[in-house]
Amino acid sequence: MKLSKSIFNLILLVSVLSTIFITIIFMLFQFNNFEKESKYIRNEFLNAKKDLLKKEISYVYNYIEYQEKIKKNLIQQRLKNRVNQAYNIAKNIYDKNVSKVSKEELQYLIVSALKEISYENNRQYFFINSNDGRAILFNKKSFLDTQKNIWDFRDLKGNYIVQKQSEIALEKNEGFIRNYFIKPDLKDDKQYPKLSFVKNFEEFNWHIGMGEYLDDFLFESKQEILKYIASIRFGNDGYIFVNRIDKKALVFDGTKLDKPKDYPNSELFEKQLQAVKNKNGDFIFYHFKKLNSEKKYPKLAFVKTYENWNWIIGTGIYIDEIETQIEQRSHELKQNIISQLSIIAVILICTIIFVYFISKNLTLRLTHNLNTLTHSFNESSKNLSIINIEKLTFKEFKKLAYSLNQVLFARNETEKKLKNYIDIVNNYVITSSTDENGIITEVSKAFCDISGFSNEELIGNNHNIVRHPDMPKKIYENLWNTIKNGQVWKGELKNLKKDGSYYWVDIVIEPILQNNEIIGYTAIRQDITNKKIVEYLSITDELTKLYNRRYFNIKIEEELNRVKRDNLLLSFIILDIDYFKNYNDTYGHLLGDKALKDVSEVLINMTNRSSDFAFRLGGEEFGLILINQDKKNVFEYAQKIRQSIEELHIEHKTSKISNNLTASIGIVTRNGNDIKDSNEIYRLADEALYISKRNGRNQVNEL
Repeated sequence: MKLSKSIFNLILLVSVLSTIFITIIFMLFQFNNFEKESKYIRNEFLNAKKDLLKKEISYVYNYIEYQEKIKKNLIQQRLKNRVNQAYNIAKNIYDKNVSKVSKEELQYLIVSALKEISYENNRQYFFINSNDGRAILFNKKSFLDTQKNIWDFRDLKGNYIVQKQSEIALEKNEGFIRNYFIKPDLKDDKQYPKLSFVKNFEEFNWHIGMGEYLDDFLFESKQEILKYIASIRFGNDGYIFVNRIDKKALVFDGTKLDKPKDYPNSELFEKQLQAVKNKNGDFIFYHFKKLNSEKKYPKLAFVKTYENWNWIIGTGIYIDEIETQIEQRSHELKQNIISQLSIIAVILICTIIFVYFISKNLTLRLTHNLNTLTHSFNESSKNLSIINIEKLTFKEFKKLAYSLNQVLFARNETEKKLKNYIDIVNNYVITSSTDENGIITEVSKAFCDISGFSNEELIGNNHNIVRHPDMPKKIYENLWNTIKNGQVWKGELKNLKKDGSYYWVDIVIEPILQNNEIIGYTAIRQDITNKKIVEYLSITDELTKLYNRRYFNIKIEEELNRVKRDNLLLSFIILDIDYFKNYNDTYGHLLGDKALKDVSEVLINMTNRSSDFAFRLGGEEFGLILINQDKKNVFEYAQKIRQSIEELHIEHKTSKISNNLTASIGIVTRNGNDIKDSNEIYRLADEALYISKRNGRNQVNEL
């Protein structure tokens, strides 16, 4: 078979089939795009509406929460003010008449003055009880002569009301108490929740108080809130509805109901109950009539419970308009496809005629151009894969394939060696690359192995995913300032593994430049975790895990240089456990070691800033270095340490000052430029410690 004829037939066939194939693909592409567009429009519409609904409910929820808080504060302040007024009346009567009349007459005057005062339908009145349980004034009746004992009076929850009131009056002088009590104007003997405020009247060992029924106050507050909620409108048909958990509607169809009524749609209410099982609220779909209409439309709503009042708060929006938009778009697409098919049919006929004449002309020139084509293939063969010669039928292409295979064979050998080198780097060198914003674009397997994160977890994130919270912020600020200026940064970093442990690396970060602009960064790391562990052990006290005396000698010089350079305050605290030798002699060294560990744990918890350091200087002596502290704050800080040690309640019977383990503390705080050297700062702190010991121990002194 002649190559030229085969090519002619093939070109013609391919042209026709390609045109048909492209037409089919184009149609499928159009329909696929329509489906995606419809889905996108629907999702975008729903997401936008969901955000709107959640914002509206969040606003209402926050409004209720705020109003409830305001109302609670109001009732507390009102009770407190009224009781203080009653107290002032009683105190004024007492002060003016104490030297003129008897005790009994004084008590009668006070009770008479207060018993006729009442508020809010006579449900709020002053009461007086003695702190040993006798009724003095109750429900505007005097019990001065009866000596009525109400010490064991309890409410429906079993709370001892008078005992609790007396406890508050005697221990705190004044305060609030919650209990249950009958309403004096009702005859149902039912107890209602009540908030009372009592104040001690120590002249007669009385407490004076007043209470307010929470349900009365709360009912008025709820009615105000419901009225406001019913007034809210948004969009064309947006409003808020409120139901109770017991299936009572409070705000229905955007209207506050005068009285709660049964919710009319049991199925819809059940959907609401299921949705509000999610504490943060949830969405529901249903059909509901629009305002001023009886026709039902598809609707999306968001509901959430306000648990304090057992309210279901919700709002919805009608979503019928989105389906109308999609249907209109579908009709437009169908008309567009019909028009395009007609055009494509004409193009197909013209293409076949055009390809026929072009192919005839091409076959006449094909033989002349084959040698040139072979040469061209030889030049570009390095970009192709190896060709199977046996599958070729034409001599010209067999020759071409043979030439290509010679080149590709050599290339494959080179790529195999290169792949081996890349695998070695990937497996054993901890590397990563980022874009100009620090987003990871490549990581080696070694990076994944040491960090515990997978390739997928690292790529697309920045290096904050392995940033350890122990590393100071200034190190990273210096790092970024260096590499953003096109310079190489070198240093040691402590990184965080996925499992929460850590590792140390010695790292070099170099900018990647293109046309003198930074397009990313490459980092090469070396694992130095073992080295850092050895360094840590060399500066750490084995028993307490605090820094040791060796590291103190280094750190005090470093911090002195820093405060002198930056003109900061340096505080040095020496702490000594009182009578610790007696403790070891009495309880043994095992408990002595445990006591040292417990004290050290206090110091560790109190030195959580990067500029705070705690040391075990030797035996039972500890030291702390603090930078940039106000002198007054340092003294309070030391007092808190001393108090925390005492509150460990470690028994120390042989101590001469306490039954528990205590510590004496000395402090010195100086400006960096006022400190001669480390020996001076140590000596001054030691003198302050000596004063604490001399003055009785378990105290803080400062020089």
